Amino acid sequence: MKTVTIKIPDSMDQKLRKRAAAQKEGFSETVRRALAKELDSSTDFASLAAPYRGMFHGPADLSMREGICPSARSLTRGRSSVG
Repeated sequence: MKTVTIKIPDSMDQKLRKRAAAQKEGFSETVRRALAKELDSSTDFASLAAPYRGMFHGPADLSMREGICPSARSLTRGRSSVG
């Protein structure tokens, strides 16, 4: 196992030590579990939004909504309309 040295704020150190004592485990094990949990979590937007995919209906390109961006209509003249 590798040894890693990091600097953490005093408040984080206190929280980690308090949690280690409450869980009756060593400080290093508590830090390893916290790091593993952070690395395993998928908090990117696509993962967060996945359950809602397909729930909402509307234009694929919101910039083409009338009244929102009048200049968009002039930029797309001559193109075929999809939809």
